Amino acid sequence: MSDRTNRIGRHLPTSGGLKKTLATIEALGCETVQIFVSNPQGWADPTPRTDAEVFVRGTTEAGIWPVVAHAKYLINLAPPDADHRERSAGALARELVAAGAIGAHLVVVHSGSHGGDGEEAGMTRLVEGLDRARELAAGYAETSDRVAEPVIENSVGAGTQLCSTFDSLSEAARRAGVRACVDTAHAYAAGYDLSTPESAQEAGDELRAAMGDSVALIHLNDARNEMGGHRDGHRRIGEGQIPRESWPGFFAALPGVPVVMETPYGTPEVDADQVRLVKELAGGLPLAPDGV
Repeated sequence: MSDRTNRIGRHLPTSGGLKKTLATIEALGCETVQIFVSNPQGWADPTPRTDAEVFVRGTTEAGIWPVVAHAKYLINLAPPDADHRERSAGALARELVAAGAIGAHLVVVHSGSHGGDGEEAGMTRLVEGLDRARELAAGYAETSDRVAEPVIENSVGAGTQLCSTFDSLSEAARRAGVRACVDTAHAYAAGYDLSTPESAQEAGDELRAAMGDSVALIHLNDARNEMGGHRDGHRRIGEGQIPRESWPGFFAALPGVPVVMETPYGTPEVDADQVRLVKELAGGLPLAPDGV
């Protein structure tokens, strides 16, 4: 009998069309999935997908949940420049609507940087920016009720980045009335020790204590760089700084939280092996009968 309650998946490309993405989801054994709904490196708005309803129907029939989109990397809701904040809020709003149109439940957005004005000023602007994005999204969506939920992601704490600690991420989420996505490589680079089974479970317990049920998603990534170095970088699970043996304790502290890998692509066999490995580390290949 499996004890696994965490749904496991990974980020997938959509360049071959959403029907191809559906086939990859099935081939890899994903139970959740993350995609981009626009070019993450540019400001251009998402374009409507002619295959949106195919994707909605396919993910629903396959029981894929949650479907996640990752927002543009250019979005920063917290800088001093008001024009950049407004552009970012508008871009996030468009992504919330575009994600909803393909049946996505969540849009992960980086918590951003305060640009030298200090964490409190940046936090206030981040909260205001999330409110503004949701306000704009409601207008853009018009009569549609399919608008995705924004979730903010922790940072590595480099320079003026916000929300590198679980407590600050929790504060931002609480003040904005949103949930959060926790990236394990970011947490490790920010100084959370995941290097042993005991310390990984302690980190998971600390996260649960800080955020409770407001953790919507885990970005499960092994770390390329050293603990506490504030440098981002992802590796496949078991190929970076975090031993495989650390993960079961981390999962034990976070039952039911869905998991998406953002690790480097390999061959289809390698990618499927990674999904299978994480399922085993999380408690077993099948979901528990009462799994979330």
